[in-house]
Amino acid sequence: MNYSKNVKRTALEKMLRPGGAAVSDLSREMDIPKETLYTWMRKAKNAGMNGKKSRRKRSNLLEKMAAVLEARSMADEELGRWLREKGLHDVQLKAWEREISEALASAEGRSGREVSLQKENKELKRDLSRKEKALAEMSALLVLKKKLSAILGEEEE
Repeated sequence: MNYSKNVKRTALEKMLRPGGAAVSDLSREMDIPKETLYTWMRKAKNAGMNGKKSRRKRSNLLEKMAAVLEARSMADEELGRWLREKGLHDVQLKAWEREISEALASAEGRSGREVSLQKENKELKRDLSRKEKALAEMSALLVLKKKLSAILGEEEE
């Protein structure tokens, strides 16, 4: 069943606020299946209260890193206020930290692979160049042999 954005937002606000409603209680109260509420909550924690993961303002990794760094510099009370203003959840910040760490680790691993691929590419180019020269030399020898045969009047074998 499709629920309106207002119903979804109301349910999320009731579940995610400090001391919020239990999913089972809210399920009975609003007549919404528990699984649906859990899905909405998971998506909200991953993507913010608006539920639009791909269109989030902070989808850019650099913006996420800036938000994480800004949040780290705040005291708990100030952090709570800042999270509410931004429509974020503490779980999201932790997920963003993991995402940043993974991206950095991936970049380090990628740079090592890139170096080995560049080295292999250089060797392959060198090998190709050597083979092209050998092929050009063989072609020149074949042409000279044909010309010599034509001059001497020998028949080709």
